[in-house]
Amino acid sequence: MPIATSLDLLADTHEQQTKLSKIPLSNGTNRQESTIIPPVVPLKPRLRSKSTRACRVIDFEQITNCSSMKQHTLTNFENEKWLAMASSNEYILVGGGCSSTLRLFDLQGNELRSIDIKTFAAFDLAWSNLLNCFLISGYDSLQTYNVEKDQLTQVDNLNLVNKKDTYFWSIACHNSDLFVVLSDGLESVWRLSLPTFERTQTLSGSDIREDNTDDRISCIRTNGYSIGMTLRQQRTNQWRIDLFDYMTMTRTHRGLTIGYGIGGFNFTERCMLTALNDHQWLAVGGYKVQPNALTLLDDRTGEIKQIERQTNQQQEFISNLSSNEINKQHSINMIVMNNQTGQRQIHVLQV
Repeated sequence: MPIATSLDLLADTHEQQTKLSKIPLSNGTNRQESTIIPPVVPLKPRLRSKSTRACRVIDFEQITNCSSMKQHTLTNFENEKWLAMASSNEYILVGGGCSSTLRLFDLQGNELRSIDIKTFAAFDLAWSNLLNCFLISGYDSLQTYNVEKDQLTQVDNLNLVNKKDTYFWSIACHNSDLFVVLSDGLESVWRLSLPTFERTQTLSGSDIREDNTDDRISCIRTNGYSIGMTLRQQRTNQWRIDLFDYMTMTRTHRGLTIGYGIGGFNFTERCMLTALNDHQWLAVGGYKVQPNALTLLDDRTGEIKQIERQTNQQQEFISNLSSNEINKQHSINMIVMNNQTGQRQIHVLQV
C-alpha cells in the first residue's frame, strides 16, 4: 500500500497543499523519544527557472508494473551486504562493498570484464559524460576508469589534510561539477571542477547536518538543478532526503522520514538515492532499514510516495540503484539482494 507524505519545501511552503492517503512517517520532530530539532529557518536560495524543467513524470505504476524488466544474477558477491553501482548509456559498473573488484556489464546484463581497483573497496561510483569515464571513490583514493581504454587512473592533485582518517565516501557528477562527500559527511563536502579536479567550493559537515543532530550522510546525487543527500538523525536513526540549491548548496527542502535504521555504519545501513529527471528522485533504504520500500519524491509538488515490497519479498531488499535516459526512455537499475539464498541480482527496468 503506497504511503503518501509531503516534503518540507523551505521555499514557498505556503503554496503547498498535500492530500494524505495515510498517516505519514514522522519527521523526527514529533516523537517523544527523539532529540528536539530546532526549527529550520526558511532559506532563499538562488532558484532556477522552472519553465525549463522537463515535464515528463514517472509514477509508481510504471515502476512496479514494468513489463520490460531484465534480471541478471551476479556471481561471487554472495557475502556482500552492499554494492556500489553506476551506469552510463552503454554500461553498468558494479562492485565494491568489501572487495577491490568491480564488474563491468553491458545494458543486456552480459559481463564484459572485471577490474581490480587496487585499494580496499569502492564506496561509491559515478559516470562523467565530460570525461567519458566512470569515477570511483574509495578508502584512500579517487580514481577514473576509462572503459574504451580499459584504463584505471588515480587522481593525485587532491589535498587531504588527514589521509589516514579521511576517505571518499560518496560522489555525484553533472557536467563539469563533481561533488564529494568525505568521511560519511562528518568531515566536509567538496565541489570539484572537471577535468582539472580543482576544488571550487567546500562545506563543512556542520554546514550540511542540522545542529549535530544528524550523524552521517549516506550518499550525494544531483540532477543539475538540485543536490540530493540522504541523512540520518543521530538519536532516532531516522533517514530522510534533503535537497540543496545546485549553485549555493544551501538547503531548500528538508525531507520527512523515509525509514528507520538500527544505527549501523558503513554498508550495514546505507540509504541510497538517484535522480530520475530534473524534479523526481527515487530512494531505497537498503539492509536493516524499515520499511523495506521504494520511495519516490517530487520536489516540485513536495509529494513523497512510498511503496513497501510484498510480504513474501521481505527477505529481499534493494541495496542500491542508478538511472539514466536512453532515447527518451528511462532505465532504472537496481541491486536486489536475497538474505536467505545469498543471491545478488541486477534488475534493469525500462519505463
